[in-house]
Amino acid sequence: MYKGNFNRDLSLVYVYSLVLLTMLAFSGNAILTRVALASYNMNPELVLLLRVSSGAVTLLLICYLRKYSLKIFSNLHIKTATALSLYLVGFSYAFTELETGIGVLIQFGVVQLVMFASSFFSDQQVPKNKSIGAIIAFTGLIYLLWPIGDFTLNLKSSLLMAIAGMAWGIYSVLGKNTDAAISSTTASFLISTPICLIFVLLLPSNSDFSWSSTGALLAICSGSITSGMGYALWYYVLPKIPSTNAAVSQLSVPLIAAAGGVIFMQELITFKFIISCVLILGGIAITIGVSSGKVK
Repeated sequence: MYKGNFNRDLSLVYVYSLVLLTMLAFSGNAILTRVALASYNMNPELVLLLRVSSGAVTLLLICYLRKYSLKIFSNLHIKTATALSLYLVGFSYAFTELETGIGVLIQFGVVQLVMFASSFFSDQQVPKNKSIGAIIAFTGLIYLLWPIGDFTLNLKSSLLMAIAGMAWGIYSVLGKNTDAAISSTTASFLISTPICLIFVLLLPSNSDFSWSSTGALLAICSGSITSGMGYALWYYVLPKIPSTNAAVSQLSVPLIAAAGGVIFMQELITFKFIISCVLILGGIAITIGVSSGKVK
């Protein structure tokens, strides 16, 4: 009995260590993309295409070197690629005219709704403590990201970000049905690349073409490492944890990104940051701590 409990606890530690690594990749992805767009004035369309194409090439190379079987046009892969494309396009276009903090709140708020709804409609029991933990964590996120002073909410960009959040939630839910993380993620990126190109060609651009070698390198790193490999790792852990835990865990991403600013950019640790840390991490701990799901 004790040995069984020990092995289960060890499995939980392993799985949630991988979840933490995935959240670090997501945070790095957000930072790389933001720097490429803001600091090097890269076009959102160009960053989008560099991200998705470099992710596809990197994952395809991994599949080739590891000799993974790759079935691209399966029903599941077409669904995941469509969701991934809508997320990437919506995210890239929305942030051009949307306050960063409000954009992240819309995105993660919709993700929570989609993933909790998937648990509800799939007859998975959602304990009250999980809902309480999610509310506490999201309250901390609101406190961390809510803009100071007046701000204008762009309806079009807000709608695009909501679509991006819904698409990412669906992409994450679909990931629970895969048993080949790298192959599935590779297929999604390969199908998404031409879809994103079509969107870029059809949608009007709000900015002139601007090229930066450093910005392009950041976008490629974002696509190949933190997006491509990060999303593959996400698809590896998703079948092993409840959807509610997966949803709430993602609320740590903006917090990790803010902590990165404190560590690497000498930003000040504020009272607001400390309170947000307590709320977000406490809410995540409550949600994960009451998990009754089995680690596979």
